Amino acid sequence: MRAPLLARLAGFCLVALLGAAAGCVDSSDLSAPPDLTGAPGSPGSPFCSEDRDCVPAGATCCGCPTFAVTRTDPVARACLNVGCPASECAEGVIARCNEDARCELACEPRSCPATGASCAYGFAVSMNGCLTCECAVPAAGGCSTSTDCTRTRADCCGCLRGGKDTAVLLGEKAAKDASLGCPETPLCPDLDTCSTAEEPTCIQGRCELISPALPVGACGRTDLPACPADTECIVNLSDQANMHGVGVCGTLP
Repeated sequence: MRAPLLARLAGFCLVALLGAAAGCVDSSDLSAPPDLTGAPGSPGSPFCSEDRDCVPAGATCCGCPTFAVTRTDPVARACLNVGCPASECAEGVIARCNEDARCELACEPRSCPATGASCAYGFAVSMNGCLTCECAVPAAGGCSTSTDCTRTRADCCGCLRGGKDTAVLLGEKAAKDASLGCPETPLCPDLDTCSTAEEPTCIQGRCELISPALPVGACGRTDLPACPADTECIVNLSDQANMHGVGVCGTLP
């Protein structure tokens, strides 16, 4: 998901205010006082240089992670000696250093060697928004094909007037529009923000407004080719694949 993100939890050492158990962070990293000079790796710096500089974090020391911070961030330091009960958070998230040298929470790529060729609807999404290796069950009463879906405005402006659009079942468009409660003449930027790459697409029984194109090497559904013998079907490796509930063929480090 990298997916547009969503939040994550589970058997991790939750270090920051969110679920870090005592001893999850190397105390040698936290012994020095904060120094907000900005240099990656310096005590208290909000910047990172590699994934190991980051740890999952959340709103409380024993809660499930919803964001990530550097190991020397005050949030992580505050939870250093906090003991937490066994975690009930969902697995599958990691903290990583992004292109902006900031820590972020992301779904952990994982291989699904046996399941990849047997899921009719692709992979299921866990409670933290990440794909799992379990087969998805389509939403009851949802779409069967993309022709069951239509585009409609998601807010009073819609993308034609600077807002956003979404996708719904054909028979639900009028109800969706009425539910917005829009005035007769809404105040809008009047800028066309629509994307021609996005189309109403049926994903696991849900209507989604996304690009219908799958990435090269997509896998995880019975209508997709099996991965080459030297690769496996890996989920949470491609944002585009994640949106379709599938993985991509490859290998993990």
